[in-house]
Amino acid sequence: MVKASFFLMRLLLFIFIILMSGMLSTAFAGPVKADNGLIYCSERDITHMNPQRYNVSSMASSISFAVYDRLMTLDPKTKAIKNSIGSLERIYNNDTVYIFNIQEGIRFHSNSYFTPTRELNAYDVAFSFDRIINPNNPFYRPIDDFPYIAHLDIVKNLVSVKAISDHQVEFTVNQPTNLLLPFLATDNSVILSEEYAEKILEKHLPIDTLDHYAIGSGPYHQTDFVRGRYAKLSLFLSYHDKLPKIQKLVLTNSYKANKLLYKLFTEECHIISNPTAVQKRILRRKPQDFNIVQKHTINATFIIYNTRKPYLNTGALRRTLSSMFDLQELNTTVFFDQGHYIVDLFGDTSSDILHQNMQKELQNEKSQPITSTDLSEITEKDEEEKPDNRSFKPGERIIGNTVHGYINNQFNEAIPEYAIPMAELQDGLDPELMPHDLTAQEYKEAYQILRKQPIEITIFQSNVIANTAHSKIAQFLKSNFEKNGIRTTIKNYRNTRGINNLKRGNFDMAIVNVFSDSTSLIFPLISCKKDFIKQRNNSLNSNLNYFENYTGWCNEKLDNMHESLSFLDRNDSDAVQLRKFIKNILVNEMPIYPLVYNINQFVSLEYVKGLESTPSGGVSFINAYLEKPAKKKKRKQVQNYQGTPLTEETTQKTDGEVQK
Repeated sequence: MVKASFFLMRLLLFIFIILMSGMLSTAFAGPVKADNGLIYCSERDITHMNPQRYNVSSMASSISFAVYDRLMTLDPKTKAIKNSIGSLERIYNNDTVYIFNIQEGIRFHSNSYFTPTRELNAYDVAFSFDRIINPNNPFYRPIDDFPYIAHLDIVKNLVSVKAISDHQVEFTVNQPTNLLLPFLATDNSVILSEEYAEKILEKHLPIDTLDHYAIGSGPYHQTDFVRGRYAKLSLFLSYHDKLPKIQKLVLTNSYKANKLLYKLFTEECHIISNPTAVQKRILRRKPQDFNIVQKHTINATFIIYNTRKPYLNTGALRRTLSSMFDLQELNTTVFFDQGHYIVDLFGDTSSDILHQNMQKELQNEKSQPITSTDLSEITEKDEEEKPDNRSFKPGERIIGNTVHGYINNQFNEAIPEYAIPMAELQDGLDPELMPHDLTAQEYKEAYQILRKQPIEITIFQSNVIANTAHSKIAQFLKSNFEKNGIRTTIKNYRNTRGINNLKRGNFDMAIVNVFSDSTSLIFPLISCKKDFIKQRNNSLNSNLNYFENYTGWCNEKLDNMHESLSFLDRNDSDAVQLRKFIKNILVNEMPIYPLVYNINQFVSLEYVKGLESTPSGGVSFINAYLEKPAKKKKRKQVQNYQGTPLTEETTQKTDGEVQK
């Protein structure tokens, strides 16, 4: 009896401690009041308060524009490079030295460790980039601690950054390049305080203090930060530009998509990022209650092929496999018609124009996917017949001895009109640089090889909501391959184990996400170069690191052309031609296959106005304000698309049903 009572007391004490811990945690988190602040809930982890330490991320981008300034910046709509707190003065010494003027009158934040004694100047700009490239800088870190910056070619080309006066800074590069200004305009290239860094050393604080307890010069200053949970920001009254109307911000994250939506309805979050396709269905039932802001960053889903496998080691094999499913059907099945097709992989022309043209094509031409019955007509007897050398364009299909239909596949398509016309070919031009149409014979031979062994589709477990569609994509591919007589299995790995399998070549095809508007992130997947920096897998970083050549395929001509592009102006005729050649090679060989991408979105409550997207897809609060009605209307209980009242439990159930 005594033992039972003692056990019961311990149990009650344990429960009391747990409850108190939860209450303290809630109190510590301290959500801001809706009348003077906003809570932004992202699916992306909040690991640092310095965007230099992030990969491309909506969270990093939001922090960048809330807390820091940049030397240059990008127009979020046109992606044109504009002045921010710096302006280019001149370029000289054979285009290897850049001089920038620094705006005066910019003040830094303060915190319990540091109170600035001067304004932002050229020495702060120099320090911010010197810590990335100079091993002798006390705040230098291994380059893989800067996940996005590490994979930009300009970092290898950057020799030094130094202040030549209080308001002029000098960047020196090894050789002429057109990549410096875009690098300085990225959301990750923020300006830090050198004086704050010196104070950290003086007080013997951890070096990471610089990255966790932010001192910037942006419209908001940091008041609290718990790594992996949240950051609290307050208005910086000495900001050098227009002051925002929102007084306080809380940036936080959640790994569970259903929790984000539930918190939006309960107003625990005023803004959420990237709702799932099924959640968009729910939101569309009450469109008057929400505002939607689209971001233009393209977070794209790709297939990468292991070209070392004997049954995937030719362009014909990979193109034949890729032709067995239809992107329009994939978009409808997995993305509920809210995905967008990747056409402008290397920026040959305006993405918006290409997307509009592609939508017109989709409306005018219905897809005809290959069926297992169709392919069964390709018999062993066909193989013994005289080789069929008819031109078989990507997108067409062979049934018996007849070419049929058009498979609407945006990468494995007939080369679009902006590719080099055949009439422009000159004698002696390398045929590898020109589009190559598969013949019916090549197609039939490839199909016979592919159907002899199962194809394994590799996907990865991840907390990133954008990756939750991968299992659905894999099921879609499996279904289509098996309809076409190709045996298929799906392997699901956790991050670390999955990356190890990619490194060892233990896969056939894998579904990965990359930011397809940056060739610097795509080319490591297919480059012959061995000096791309290997990323460290951070347990708090939910991004998978796909920046090695796991495909086993590379082409030295393509590498050389990619390198040459960095020395040319984008609109130079040679640059235009090089991009066409690069695309032709990739279409012919197809080591990677772009599927569709989501234009990521932010959803806010209806009274949150003025939100804008940042260049890399974060949220800018600079023009945000609250417009709540005089009498707060009672929010009705929202129902999901099945008519069930929406609760955290039903959002979980809804997501689960759609995945099934």
